[in-house]
Amino acid sequence: MDELLCDMRDAVRQIRARPAFTAAVLAILAVGIGANTATFSLVNGLMLRPLSYADALVAVGRGTTAGGAAGVPRPLFPTVTKDELRQLQDGARSFEQLAAYENGSFVWDGPNGLVQLLSTAVTPSFFPLLRTTPWLGRIFTEADAAEGAERVVLLSHGVWTRHFGSDPDVIGASVELNLEPYTVIGVLPDAFAYPSREVELWVPLHVPPYEASGDDGVLATGMPLIAIARLRPEVSPEQAATEARTLLERPEADQPREVVSEVSVSPVREELARPFRASLQMLGAATGMVLLVTCANVAGLLLVRGVVRQPELAIRGALGAGRGRIARQLLAESVMLGVAGGALGVAVAAGIVRAAAGLVPDYVPGLAGAGLDGTVLVFAAALAVGTGVVFGTAPALAGSRVDLVRTLNEGSAVAAGGFGRLRMNRTQAALAVAQVAVALSLLIGAGLLLRSFMAFVTFDHGYDPASIQMFMGWNTDPRSQGGPVLDDPDRFAEKYAAARRYAVTLLTAVERIEHLPGIDAVALANVFPFLPSGQMEPIRVAGRPPPVDPRQQLLGSIRTVSPGYADVLQLRVRAGRFFTDRDAAGSQRIVVVSESFAQRAFGDAPAVGQRLVRPAVAGDGAEEWEVIGVVDDISSPMIPAQYRGAHAENIYVPVLQPGMTQHSAFSTNVILVRSDRTPLTVLAFLREEYPQIRPTATIEQWLASQVAQPRFFAMCAGIFGAVALLLAAFGLYGVLSHTVAQRRREIGIRMALGAGRRSVVGLIVRQGGALVAGGVILGLLVAFATTRVVEHLLFDITPADPLTFGAVTAMLVAFALLACWLPARRAARINPMDAIREA
Repeated sequence: MDELLCDMRDAVRQIRARPAFTAAVLAILAVGIGANTATFSLVNGLMLRPLSYADALVAVGRGTTAGGAAGVPRPLFPTVTKDELRQLQDGARSFEQLAAYENGSFVWDGPNGLVQLLSTAVTPSFFPLLRTTPWLGRIFTEADAAEGAERVVLLSHGVWTRHFGSDPDVIGASVELNLEPYTVIGVLPDAFAYPSREVELWVPLHVPPYEASGDDGVLATGMPLIAIARLRPEVSPEQAATEARTLLERPEADQPREVVSEVSVSPVREELARPFRASLQMLGAATGMVLLVTCANVAGLLLVRGVVRQPELAIRGALGAGRGRIARQLLAESVMLGVAGGALGVAVAAGIVRAAAGLVPDYVPGLAGAGLDGTVLVFAAALAVGTGVVFGTAPALAGSRVDLVRTLNEGSAVAAGGFGRLRMNRTQAALAVAQVAVALSLLIGAGLLLRSFMAFVTFDHGYDPASIQMFMGWNTDPRSQGGPVLDDPDRFAEKYAAARRYAVTLLTAVERIEHLPGIDAVALANVFPFLPSGQMEPIRVAGRPPPVDPRQQLLGSIRTVSPGYADVLQLRVRAGRFFTDRDAAGSQRIVVVSESFAQRAFGDAPAVGQRLVRPAVAGDGAEEWEVIGVVDDISSPMIPAQYRGAHAENIYVPVLQPGMTQHSAFSTNVILVRSDRTPLTVLAFLREEYPQIRPTATIEQWLASQVAQPRFFAMCAGIFGAVALLLAAFGLYGVLSHTVAQRRREIGIRMALGAGRRSVVGLIVRQGGALVAGGVILGLLVAFATTRVVEHLLFDITPADPLTFGAVTAMLVAFALLACWLPARRAARINPMDAIREA
């Protein structure tokens, strides 16, 4: 212990004696350790740290996955219908408590004008389940969620602070949401952030009693709900899932053909982390590579410093210090540097976390609230010590192999001439090559993510998403409830007729909204434009025989729309025309097709005037349509590339003409309004005339939420790649600077014998270029082998994208050669006579 304390005191003296060298090392370590600590704080916040509200919670419901050509990622949480929720509440014995919620939004007409606030409708058991008590007032009761009850609302702490000035007398105040009066009954704590920190209002959710008769539960009654529960202590998620399947499982034959669902019970923590797990693992690998470059860089600096300290170490050896004693002393210095760098790294990490707060996708609880808690500080301390051991081992072993006689006779490392200690130069060269290789592979990964992000944000949707407000309606007609029963023609006909009547109702609402002030265009559709229709139907070109090979079958994605659809989305009409009000029931059956479908169906022949045949389906006979127009493809970056082409092959059918297929009829409930704002007149109109139609978000808001995660990780990867590039360039500069210092006498003799400055520069640059070439070759091999890891994060970019590989390699070579040229330029300015006299 005494020797250890002595080593530590000596290490502190050595560190303080060389402030410039120490400052350089600490700066490099602060960056490497700080980046890794910040990344660990994100990982800890999302996947490791217990959530204050969800440490023992599970998500219950159906995790739907699209079948066939849908290719749509499953939602963040499994969902249930209101009937399924009641079934679970009445029959499940695995849960202590069960609650559900659905997300939405309100327009608040406040003192500062119209403000759109995100909201969550929750069952009264929601807050007791999360064990949350209000900051002010009270939470919901069963009476608040009863049908016809007085409208009440809970405020987030942020809304209370921003819009009500933290007024404690807000309880009992009336606020106007969607032009309806709501009474404020409470304010939630600032720390509460479920389902996300962005939610600002909570309202009661009414769930009617479950009635088994007349509803087989195939389709949701209203919007799907997210159900969460707290398990009983003796029940596992697997046992609860078995019970839930028994209560909710339906025969696969009763499910819509394009959807396959599975009842599951999974921890809320896993559901929150699932979409981000792979991305955070990638981010952790990137920061780990930065730390490797950091260790290699500092090890190179210590090797250079070890050459200068050879006389000192030789004297220690001559006085009786063994190799182990010298190595331990040098390793103690490295560990002390690591600890000091770790302390600075914690400060750097705090700055990174604070700066990243606005970039982290905030809709995931626990991620945006990441900070430097005790677990993160312990990690930082262990990382600092471990880093010191890693980068200090090679210099300690090399420094302990001092040739006492030769070193003392030469007097100094600078006078040694030539290559000095060849072993150290080889180690330095290997570290420089490793830095270049790691930096190149990391930069290539960052370049792929950056190019992917740019492709995502510049994706051509085929329409203009600006200023489009989305509304959704639900058919409350009891005859429309339940799923389509294909083997019961009478029931199907009844449901189909009810669905078409509701479509007429919504179309009437569209026509009336169109005449309201401030509206540019409005339309009705069976699906949001950025989502696939979920309905690929076989189509034939009239006059052509059916294909022999089923794989040659022509398929079309049916979208049922009203005449204003092209005006709302500002679709580009390439040929013919779009629908008008004259294209109603009783007129000629017509369709508009997308460019992709027209190309596949008709090749280079004109599409307008061609006829398409849709084979008979249950409840309807075969139909023949005339193509009257061709419009641009519409697509979405959220549709996987392998399915994007199929989903761009759209067939647009007028909403009131025959040809509205079963799925379109049952789901035609989306109203799209193009306007620079959401006028109060629209909300007032819907409240009075169509209360079942609710505003959702704008298309721009939806697209912005989708781009948050790729933007964050692309930015992080770019920053870490740039750091690795600078560290690698600094490492090359250090190696070559040390080489110039060691070979100063040799360079002076060369110049005295007639060597020009250009030849001296070429000599040093070639030596550095050899290191760069070795690092580039190794880095390309590593990149080709490892970029497959980020393939699932890439959008429209292949892992071996030649442009990214070429551009990143050229950039790294340019930086590296600049790092080689600077010491070469200094070498060319050496005065030959001064260098020879120094010998």
